[in-house]
Amino acid sequence: MKNSFEDISALADAVSEHDIDELLGLLSTRQVRITLAYLYDHPNATVDDLATAITGAAAVDDGRIAGESEYERAHVYLHHSVLPRLQDHGLIEFDPVDRTVEEVDVPPAVYDFLGVGE
Repeated sequence: MKNSFEDISALADAVSEHDIDELLGLLSTRQVRITLAYLYDHPNATVDDLATAITGAAAVDDGRIAGESEYERAHVYLHHSVLPRLQDHGLIEFDPVDRTVEEVDVPPAVYDFLGVGE
């Protein structure tokens, strides 16, 4: 993740309808960053896809094989925290019944700030 003043300024301009501090707090969560990075390449995903991505990233970082409990924990955290918060910010559409996620309005400045697509 980048953290220059120009990037933060561009981010603030891109999401003017939301408090920049709220958005930075949201982006400080590793699971949120992984979710947005995954949606950059796969704009339509399932909660299962995202839980797998989060679990896999954690396993790679820790140098171990992830178990079912880590996957379940990621799934629950996505469903009850990450996805509703991203939807509240208008970045995604989350259907909790179908367990699907669609990236709908992530400004390029958010992806630039995260270093996604570089």
